[in-house]
Amino acid sequence: MKPLITFGCFVIAACNVLGQPPSQTDFPALVERILKNRKLDLAKVCPASDVVANRVFRDYGAIFVSKGTSLPGRCVFDSEAEVKAFQSLAEPYELTVGRVNVTLQRAAMHAFEDARAEAAHMRLSITPRGGSAASTRSYAKTVELWNSRFSPALRYWTAKGKITRDEADTSIKAPIREQVATVLAWEAKGFWFSKDLRKSILYSVAVPGASQHVFMLALDVSQFADARVRRILAKYGWFQTVKSDLPHFTYLGVSEADLPTLGLKRDVISGQTFWIPDMKE
Repeated sequence: MKPLITFGCFVIAACNVLGQPPSQTDFPALVERILKNRKLDLAKVCPASDVVANRVFRDYGAIFVSKGTSLPGRCVFDSEAEVKAFQSLAEPYELTVGRVNVTLQRAAMHAFEDARAEAAHMRLSITPRGGSAASTRSYAKTVELWNSRFSPALRYWTAKGKITRDEADTSIKAPIREQVATVLAWEAKGFWFSKDLRKSILYSVAVPGASQHVFMLALDVSQFADARVRRILAKYGWFQTVKSDLPHFTYLGVSEADLPTLGLKRDVISGQTFWIPDMKE
């Protein structure tokens, strides 16, 4: 096992190797054990007392049971410097698909290449959706995507009188973490911030600094609606783990049969199967 790498204010578990399938299928307990084996503390990586980090763990935490990958030492990074530091130490690999640059962690990239090769043999394509942002993203890109949902929804709910103008102005000026917490509180009242205003913003875009794309373990796929493509991706360890985000695939590096033993539960939405953390509550 590679040593832990300490960098500034966060830690990277340089190689997460699960080994034998665990008997414990409670997701938080399993992740706690995985992190403990790498001298990391789940309570510090994703503090339950931090409403934003806790929500990120629930909705995006599947990466913490990925095999053969570098893991972040925090659920949410707070700056471009932290994101760049993690990405530079996580063995990024690049591949040009058409005219699009794809950057992923080494294990994820090898699996992506194998999946593309099998698809090509079947006269199918697996290509990135949405340009280079389909794979690895910067902190600034996650902020940009957040604002693409946050700003229109805020204007909508303010115009409807559900959010006061003073509340809106305060949220706009707030630091990102506080802004996210405020949005989650508004959504608890039914004021949804997704693009269609019908679901949580976190099923549309990630919290800035918390996207699986930031951790180089996610890819948006153009052919997501093709069941044959989804089966090929699953064969090579790529699964949908962000509820209702249809094009988004996460590299876990295990077989589909192993997913329940890793504390992930199956949820079918629009005919597609999502594997999300089972929080038992």
